[in-house]
Amino acid sequence: MTDSQYEPSEYDPQDQAWDDWSGDEQDQQDSQCLFCQQTFPQSTKTFKHMKEAHGFDFQFIRQSLCLDFYNCIRMINYIRQQVKINPEFINIDFNGSESFFNDDKYLQAVLDDDALLYTFEELEIDDDHAPVALDDEASVAAFTTIDISQIETSTDLERQLLKLLQATQENTKNLEGQFEEYKSMVKKTFFEPLDNENGTSEISKSVALVDEGNYYFHGYAHNDIHEQMLKDTARTEAYRDFVYENKDIFKNKIVLDVGCGTGILSMFAAKAGAKQVFSVDNSAIIEKAKLNIKENGLDHIITCVRGKVEEIELSVPQVDIIISEWMGYFLLFEAMLDSVLFARDRWLAPNGIMAPSQTRILMVALDDQDLKDERANFWNDVYGFKMTAMKELTVNEAVVDFFNANNVVSDVVTLKDLPLQTITVKQLDFVSQVEVQIKRDGMVTAFGGWFDTWFTRDGHPIPAEREAQKVEGEIFMTTGPFGQETHWKQTFFVLETPIPVRAGDKIQVVFTCHKGAENPRELECEIEYFVDGISKVQNFFLGSS
Repeated sequence: MTDSQYEPSEYDPQDQAWDDWSGDEQDQQDSQCLFCQQTFPQSTKTFKHMKEAHGFDFQFIRQSLCLDFYNCIRMINYIRQQVKINPEFINIDFNGSESFFNDDKYLQAVLDDDALLYTFEELEIDDDHAPVALDDEASVAAFTTIDISQIETSTDLERQLLKLLQATQENTKNLEGQFEEYKSMVKKTFFEPLDNENGTSEISKSVALVDEGNYYFHGYAHNDIHEQMLKDTARTEAYRDFVYENKDIFKNKIVLDVGCGTGILSMFAAKAGAKQVFSVDNSAIIEKAKLNIKENGLDHIITCVRGKVEEIELSVPQVDIIISEWMGYFLLFEAMLDSVLFARDRWLAPNGIMAPSQTRILMVALDDQDLKDERANFWNDVYGFKMTAMKELTVNEAVVDFFNANNVVSDVVTLKDLPLQTITVKQLDFVSQVEVQIKRDGMVTAFGGWFDTWFTRDGHPIPAEREAQKVEGEIFMTTGPFGQETHWKQTFFVLETPIPVRAGDKIQVVFTCHKGAENPRELECEIEYFVDGISKVQNFFLGSS
């Protein structure tokens, strides 16, 4: 992950060049009210008029229902269509379950050149959720800096709409280069949404974006990531096999699926005989999960709940089983386990079951000079030029990719065991001291990590010495190089200075892993290793690229 896709701000508030731009009103497009024929030269004034004259608070509805980019457009077009049919239409008490939110026909503009369709991102929110008009410069900046590349599409209509937005945005970029500071603010709100413990940042207060600025939930709203996970047969079949091979423990039970995605785990549980299943997800994908569940005739068993598990309410005091696919790269990336443990502590009945029940982070030493060349030595000669300054960022990035089992030159050591029935959130940040024993002569160029996962009927702990094996009532899954490939791949920690080793050598390692200081969904790791009595330390981060 690079720190920013933008250059540092070049905007100088004292720069008198601002006076050269007057925001010529003839270039502004009037926008029409959704409920009457009245038009305004600025969309913010249109939204304000709709709130005051018609009682329709667009931004409040958008925020309270967590409407994404496309559902905002669907809502605008739906209202325009209804008003076109019935000029007296005012039924706007939406709750998010209305059918038009799932109907792509409302992505097509009802009103030609409808300015509201591509200017609702201009709105800010005050403490009362009322639209606040931006000044001319900020209004243009808000629109021209929407990152088109970050808006994903899944249907032809969404792609057509995106082209319209892109064309309009290009026509608006007459101020390109003047809003770098604002772009940096937008970037921070999109990709660094988790505020520190001391309170909400001023940036988050001033810019309201999709999913309350939370890129994590927004990222899981699209099909591609779910298709990738479902096609990971090692992953999906492990969950399926545990549920179907242990139907007796699911029969007539209440199940909570945390981060349900498409609803696949919930449907496994329902098919296995669960009495009631709660499917929880804070991403817009849950709307498709509802349709999937209904299409398979399981909506009388499965109840979908949209929201953060820390904030929702269930209609039952406790559940018998919590099932969740929460694992990220190097197991802990994305920090979703925190939410699963919250759900466990709040709802899981005594003697309830966690699925999976245990995970384990493992590590080996690797001899992979090709990787070293690709990651760091590349910068020694770039078309005849040295770029040594680029090495630091490269070697400090943990690499997510597959590594070849033939490159493993040591035994496998355990960095962290996670018994999910009992582990606490505090224990997810850890320091582990291990001894890596070398099995053959070579050069250690990196350490490599992955995780193993167990599903058990009663949550019993898996002994540290237990390797992959079939045990009745248990299901085992590995993401390591010795098993079936998974979408998690493995994680490399490339060393700045390779370590020459011989068979029988032992490398002492202190491995520290904790949530990112600025973004707790990322990971920061430190590897201290001892060679010939000399300690060397290298820091790594694992983040969004």
